[in-house]
Amino acid sequence: MKDIDIKSLFIGFLSAALIFILMGAKSNKNLGDIVVNSITVMDDGYGGFITAYNQDQKRTLYLGTGEENNGYIQTFNKFQQPTAYVGTNKDMDGILVLNDRYGELGWSRSAKQ
Repeated sequence: MKDIDIKSLFIGFLSAALIFILMGAKSNKNLGDIVVNSITVMDDGYGGFITAYNQDQKRTLYLGTGEENNGYIQTFNKFQQPTAYVGTNKDMDGILVLNDRYGELGWSRSAKQ
């Protein structure tokens, strides 16, 4: 039996790795449905967040970190106008804000007594 030379072994390994990479590559990068028990979103220096978009690629939901490292949830209508905000204000109190369809303030309430 002939000896296997190192170059041929290395080329074979790289070829197999390339085939595996190409088989796993997708052009649209859509992972489809994902089912998990837990998700941890880490801060990358700009705050950790989750954003949802509608079929027109307009933002409808933001859940994450805002100014002063406070968490909040904000919803938007199909015109990307803010409609609701649940989070923390600058005084570190909880706050709820509801806006009309044009993004204008409709009602707000702070948890501060």
